[in-house]
Amino acid sequence: MDASYKQYEHKKSLDAVAISGIDAEKLAKDFVASGSVNETEGWATGFNAQLLKDAQAQAQQKLEDHIKNQMQNPTVGDVIGGAKTIVQEFPMLPSALPNPIVATGARYDKLPVSLQQHIRYSFDKDIEGNMVDPIDFAFAKVNNQKLTLSFKPATTADEDALKSLLPEGEITNPSQLPTSIPSYLIKVIPELKLNGQTVKSGNAMKLGEEVPFVTGVSFAGRGELQSPRTYNVIAGSYLSINAIAGSVSSDELNKLKTTLKSTKTKLESKDKVQIAALTREELLGDLFRVGSLGYYAQLIGLNQILGLQSGVHYQLSAGTGTFGYEPKVSYFFGFPKAIQPGGAVFDIPLSFIVGVNEGDAAKKKEFVLQSGILSSTLEHAVPEQMFTNAENPGEAISAVKALQKANAAGQRTYHITQANQATTLPNIHHDSDTMTEIRNALNVGKEVITHTDKVSIPGWTGAGYIIIDQNVGDGAYKIAGGANGGTMVLDWIKDNPGGAAILGLVLGLLAGVGGFFGAIAFLLSLAIGVISLYYDSLTVLNSKCGGVGLQFLFIGVGVVIFALGLAAGAAVGAAIALAVGGYLWGQLFTGIQETLSKGAHPLCN
Repeated sequence: MDASYKQYEHKKSLDAVAISGIDAEKLAKDFVASGSVNETEGWATGFNAQLLKDAQAQAQQKLEDHIKNQMQNPTVGDVIGGAKTIVQEFPMLPSALPNPIVATGARYDKLPVSLQQHIRYSFDKDIEGNMVDPIDFAFAKVNNQKLTLSFKPATTADEDALKSLLPEGEITNPSQLPTSIPSYLIKVIPELKLNGQTVKSGNAMKLGEEVPFVTGVSFAGRGELQSPRTYNVIAGSYLSINAIAGSVSSDELNKLKTTLKSTKTKLESKDKVQIAALTREELLGDLFRVGSLGYYAQLIGLNQILGLQSGVHYQLSAGTGTFGYEPKVSYFFGFPKAIQPGGAVFDIPLSFIVGVNEGDAAKKKEFVLQSGILSSTLEHAVPEQMFTNAENPGEAISAVKALQKANAAGQRTYHITQANQATTLPNIHHDSDTMTEIRNALNVGKEVITHTDKVSIPGWTGAGYIIIDQNVGDGAYKIAGGANGGTMVLDWIKDNPGGAAILGLVLGLLAGVGGFFGAIAFLLSLAIGVISLYYDSLTVLNSKCGGVGLQFLFIGVGVVIFALGLAAGAAVGAAIALAVGGYLWGQLFTGIQETLSKGAHPLCN
């Protein structure tokens, strides 16, 4: 029997707009009126975020009251809608299937290579952009698994040179460590590992040099949908490599949670034998894998809920990219001189499938834009979830957050097109590489949303910009420097600059310095909390109290975003949507964390 054929009963969600009592048109007009909009010149600035916060609070409260007072034993499906299988029960097994067989294809004892989705990695590409000596995996083999890219000393002499930079005796504080490491002294070799086993090695290179890490994805019957993607990785980095398709495995999350608890126990034991036995894969590999899986868990879950609200179906076909530690590099006439403390960096390209009920192209475009806003917001939200709390504050950056900070600072947000670039580009004051990329995008018909001047968080100064294909709403959400994602400089790295050097290199290469592991125990403790949050974010949808509470937050955000999207003008609508979406998604993640930590909603009482 073919279980893939089913009949569904489709349940509609609550009419959130009507229940909330929000006048969408008036809210949109009030929000636009709170700032300045120039349709002719293509810019907007100065919007009052408090209007959105008040509308969000009103929508959430009205929905809570409605569900509590007007519904009997509501389920998550009653609130957000969804599909329910129509089950037919028979007293005995029917003699034939209800679907007639019209053709029979080939039979296989296993899926042939030609019908598998594949992912390939290499450390170089040729002059035509083809991957050099790639390693190839069936995507199913690496999906949700632990892949890491790290660097080890090329020779014993390089390892000894690295050790010579460390102070003598036990290291008990990051301030004892060197604040920079000379690149010319040490050569390293890049290693790609799958579940701790080295599957590919590169050529020896100096610390601070860049290795082109190339990723290619192919689909059954369709080949590669785009050229292999290159991300230049700084030697001395430690990255979790993403390979996620379909969904995030709850089994993998559970296993990782158990592993992290075990590692934390060993670190806190202060047993030098146990600590010395820990590998960099158990320390940094698991730590950054938490962020990778957590990012995709939230991305997939929230996109699917957003789709239920808007009649759109979302499927992640290939989530790739990286998340991990990257050092800063100081250069001398273009050559790396030394590496210095860096931070946690996301670089996330996405490949997904979107289907829309009744084939509504406008609705699909709107959904893709909102999904892009969500993905960019997660690129700063996830590092902040992992590495900050009330006692250890910090801030990460992403394209959406940079635009939000620019608006709060009174900068103009420009919507740049081929038609207006002659008048708008002179008002943009980003670095030369960013301006070149913006011009190149405009030359091929793309459109760009960006602010005028630099914005800053501790340890980072730059710009956020979004390159959009207006035909479909798809975009690249970027920050200055070329990263397709977000970055964060941790406060403890900033305050103890040697900590980043040891995190990126000594831990990654030697993984055996005793006293410093107290700091890693602290990070792993945070990681365990984060993975609990992510796991709860998946399972809570099936529980009454947390699930309904989560939906309150989501629907409140959805009501305001879609209301403003409908009312916004075409020329600056995307800029307004980004400002609104960035703010509201930030509020949503704060609310989710509070909901899951408190577990206190009216229906739980």
